[in-house]
Amino acid sequence: MTKEELNKILQQHKVWLNTKGEEGKRADLRFADLVGTNLEGTNLWYVVLQGANLECVNLIAADLTNADLKGIDLTGAILHKVILRNADLRFADLKFADLEGVNLMDANLTNADLEGTNLRYADLSGADLKNANLRDAYLIGANLSGANLIGTGVYFFRGPNRPAIYNSKDDKLYIGCQIRSLGYWLENYVAIGKKHRYTDKEIETYGQWFKELKELTND
Repeated sequence: MTKEELNKILQQHKVWLNTKGEEGKRADLRFADLVGTNLEGTNLWYVVLQGANLECVNLIAADLTNADLKGIDLTGAILHKVILRNADLRFADLKFADLEGVNLMDANLTNADLEGTNLRYADLSGADLKNANLRDAYLIGANLSGANLIGTGVYFFRGPNRPAIYNSKDDKLYIGCQIRSLGYWLENYVAIGKKHRYTDKEIETYGQWFKELKELTND
């Protein structure tokens, strides 16, 4: 696809968005070859990119709210400041992608491959991650409130002080900026809690969750 052809499609898409579908045309870029395209800061609400080749595409700060990205290959992609709220990312390949701080609220990530993905401070609240592969994903500071984590091996606990995330696939338990094994937390949570001035009740609450995790995961 030439730059001119893409610009025309995106212009029609902009009109479609601004007129709420009365004029213009929704951008359908499924299976399009977009290698090396600069889409930085582009409004791509509702765009269809299913099966498109996005190798080396610049999507920094692009808004892909409600976009159709089913099965897309974004392996190793750098997606800083990208908005993927309510996007359809079922079966997407996001291995080793950098999604730090990305908005993925209510996104559908069912069966997506997020192995080794950087999800530091990503907002995944309300996202559907059923059966997604999160092995070795970096989850420190990620917001998983209300997310569907069935089949992921990941457990989220809001906690009385700080949220906690446990990834049983690689035995990493995140609380604040600390990443330790479940066994380590079970052995040291009282001392760590006191060091960080948690109340006895807070320490007891975290400890109970750790023990429940051990039973759930047969650690």
